Amino acid sequence: MGMKVLLRIGICVLVIAGGGAGFYFMWAQPIMNHDAELVREIEDRQRALADLERSTAGIDDINRKIKELQDAVQFFESKLPQEKEVETILAQVWKMAEANSLQAKTIKSGKTERTANYSEQTIEMSLAGDFTGFYLFMQQLEKLPRLMRVTDMTLTKISEHDGQMQATLSLNIFFEPADGGATASSM
Repeated sequence: MGMKVLLRIGICVLVIAGGGAGFYFMWAQPIMNHDAELVREIEDRQRALADLERSTAGIDDINRKIKELQDAVQFFESKLPQEKEVETILAQVWKMAEANSLQAKTIKSGKTERTANYSEQTIEMSLAGDFTGFYLFMQQLEKLPRLMRVTDMTLTKISEHDGQMQATLSLNIFFEPADGGATASSM
């Protein structure tokens, strides 16, 4: 009888263990696998959301930068004289040179370059006089409300006179074309 009881107990333990293993493999493991898949899916979506937030975070900065650049373009366009005003600007530069005791030896216009939004006129100037007057002339030229750029400058001392010099400079004047840049964009 002892052996039969032990055999029955052993069979019961095996049946209970087999039932537990069967339950685990048939229900528990599929549920745990499904839960793990859901966790991975949630993590993937959270990463995608974080990536989206990072990529869209710069949009406000970009919109602000675009606005700043548009304002800058508008500011510089307001500084562009009309093409018909270029002669007035040249006369103003000439008068500034004379007011600073500079003798304007030559002023000649170079070629005009056009782009879509502005044109650029090159002016070659040759001036002679006192260096202090030339320095004041350059300061006044810099303070003019129009867009100009000195692209080349050569200063030569006149040896017979102390403080006297001769200057050759290339000056570019930017202006708005009379046709508003229509021909430039068709080039």
